[in-house]
Amino acid sequence: MKMIQKFMAALLIAVICLSAFAALAEDGTVWTTGNLNLRKGPGLDYSSIRSIGSGVKLEYDKTSTDDRGVKWYRVDYKGRTGWVSSKYASTKKPSGSSSSGSSGSSASGKVTTTASVNLRKGAGTDYSVIRTVPEGVSLSYDKTAKDDRGVTWYRVTYKKRTGWVSSAYAKSGSGSSSGSSSSSGSSSSGKKLKTTGNVHLRTGAGRDYNDILTVPKGTTLTYDETRKDERGVVWRHVSYDGKSGWISSKYAKKK
Repeated sequence: MKMIQKFMAALLIAVICLSAFAALAEDGTVWTTGNLNLRKGPGLDYSSIRSIGSGVKLEYDKTSTDDRGVKWYRVDYKGRTGWVSSKYASTKKPSGSSSSGSSGSSASGKVTTTASVNLRKGAGTDYSVIRTVPEGVSLSYDKTAKDDRGVTWYRVTYKKRTGWVSSAYAKSGSGSSSGSSSSSGSSSSGKKLKTTGNVHLRTGAGRDYNDILTVPKGTTLTYDETRKDERGVVWRHVSYDGKSGWISSKYAKKK
């Protein structure tokens, strides 16, 4: 019996040693191929720690694969440890790459907000909101970045606060926000719809916006404008119980 216990103990130690060796064997270098989020764990479900720019050299000590089969690398960046996706990082050194990078690609131009949009601390919906920029505001940007979903963000300054706004709610150019693109909205005055479930009336066309109230299932409403959010979901602008806001087409159908 003692021999068996000794054997099992030796086997356990061997497994631990092999596991440690395997982790060390995964050490290597990756270069970011796009602007990406450093996350707390190996997957999109984990919160973002900070943004890393394109062309940054990173050392990793461990890898992991998420539910989608995407490989992630555990790295250190500016004193923070987290995980980066292989979709935006490669073990092959790109030509002309450097060991440092910014949190976005240098670019300049103007955008006009096409709806009330959150000014965020980083280029992604994981970052906290600094303040809200109203619809129709012309802004100058000095950098652009793409989040994990491929959505473009602009770094702008509004009322002395610098942050990032999503291209889903801002279009290039300094003209009026009355355009009819899918992101800025289109006029559909006087059309009817009926809610197919209890649905939130929100302050903007997206899940990131605050709830105003809940519209009950089976309510008939008139909408005057439509917009698409970053996921491609259609939202409609309606009025209910003296309040105006946006409801998702996932819970309302045209009559």
